[in-house]
Amino acid sequence: MQRMRRRNRLLILIGAELGGIVLLGLLYLLFRIPSSPLNSNQADTPPLTQTAPVVADATVNPRADATESTAHNPIITPTVTTAPAPTIAATTPYTVQEGDTLWSIAVSFQLTLDELVAANPKIDPDRLYPGDVVIVPTPGSTDISQITRQPTIESSQGLTLSQRLAAGFNAEVKLDTGGLRLRKGPGLDQDVITKLPDATPLKVLERTADSVWLHISLSDKTQGWVMSGYVATIGSLDSIAVATVAQKVAGDSNATPNATVAPQSVPRDEPYISGISAHAAAIFKAGQAKGNRASAFALIGDSNTQNPAFLQPLDAGNYNLGDYGYLKDTIQFFKGSFARSQSSPAAVGGFNTTKVLDPANTPGWCNKGETPLSCELRSTRPSVALILLGTGDQHTWQGFEKRYRTIVEFTLAQGVIPVLITKGDSLESRDNNATPGYINAIIARLSREYDVPLLDLHQAIAPLPNTGFNADGFHYNTPPDNKSCYFLGDALHYGYTIRNLTALQMLDAIRRQILD
Repeated sequence: MQRMRRRNRLLILIGAELGGIVLLGLLYLLFRIPSSPLNSNQADTPPLTQTAPVVADATVNPRADATESTAHNPIITPTVTTAPAPTIAATTPYTVQEGDTLWSIAVSFQLTLDELVAANPKIDPDRLYPGDVVIVPTPGSTDISQITRQPTIESSQGLTLSQRLAAGFNAEVKLDTGGLRLRKGPGLDQDVITKLPDATPLKVLERTADSVWLHISLSDKTQGWVMSGYVATIGSLDSIAVATVAQKVAGDSNATPNATVAPQSVPRDEPYISGISAHAAAIFKAGQAKGNRASAFALIGDSNTQNPAFLQPLDAGNYNLGDYGYLKDTIQFFKGSFARSQSSPAAVGGFNTTKVLDPANTPGWCNKGETPLSCELRSTRPSVALILLGTGDQHTWQGFEKRYRTIVEFTLAQGVIPVLITKGDSLESRDNNATPGYINAIIARLSREYDVPLLDLHQAIAPLPNTGFNADGFHYNTPPDNKSCYFLGDALHYGYTIRNLTALQMLDAIRRQILD
């Protein structure tokens, strides 16, 4: 019995010894190994150090996405040469929009192209994309002495921006104009020499006293006159010499040399109006064969069209044309159609491209099975249809293009000229996740694809206070006295005034070029 007790006591002692050894081993490991980093991948990543500004080799892509992981983009040390960075002060970031060029951005912020290039040494002036961020310096704050331009990508005209400046060009034809007519003299009655494509480089030689017309020279030394509204210039037009030429007022056979023409007192090519082509004339001719009325137009839209402030005052005689007296003939020509903002079955508050194509939204007086669109075109038998839709498509923007195509193609099939109108808002971006300007980009592209007129209302109202909107950001505002068809003074600072003026200008251009 005693032998058994001694054996058990021995086993207990051996177990205690072994437990102590294990415990000592664990303690050793605990204090021997340092704490691990939170991210084990960082253990093999050398610390990053800042390097001096460099001019990268031409083969290195300067437009690489800055958000890409460095694990997939190892640091490469190219063969480079250091260069002092231009001195930049008081900068502001600007996100590039559809249609922007470095040239147009410089003009917008009253900068020289050199200043903008100096502030953005990694931006290729001839490769600018929507979403790029451009640094905008305060005018006069940038040291441009360090700029060394390297002409790279040729533009559609065969000249880089650097080459344009070197050749003395100080302007270019704006983008999305549909082409700018070069005339023999400063006036719409002057013969057309040729049509200049978008982005054509120009050398402005002189201007008329009212700055409406510019005397320009092309790269092949051809000279002529163009409307200033279609031209983007570097610097103010005030610095351009005033021409000593006879400017003839349209329709006035007794105009005297050097006559002073009030701004916009004659019909002019507006930069927000484009696409009035021979195709539009063919559409009109087909519509006349169907019995359409030349002096009638239809309205297709939402609450921004149904509002009594839109066009209706023109039929009531409640308007003042101010410097736009040339529009009076168009008001008389289309008299009776302006009040359709209150009666069109296709212009109703809350409408979008889905509802205007749905027979369930057609009023009882329309024919059975008609959509609001087909009812409006049948009952009106117009030559033109003003179409402003898209605001109400902010939640269904993905299908907008397909539905909008249906509207355009149905209108064309009726022999009606569809006027596509961009909208001032971008609710599909503000309220959803569409890219900014998504719907307007489709409208502009389809205008070119179908070769039909485009009224870029978005461009026209962009400079207005609050961009021409009420506080909600999508209903156009009206002057305090509700005089939305008074085209003068402070009234021109409101959304509905500009909406009415631009719509009337589009109708006037179509009347003069197609219907008369």
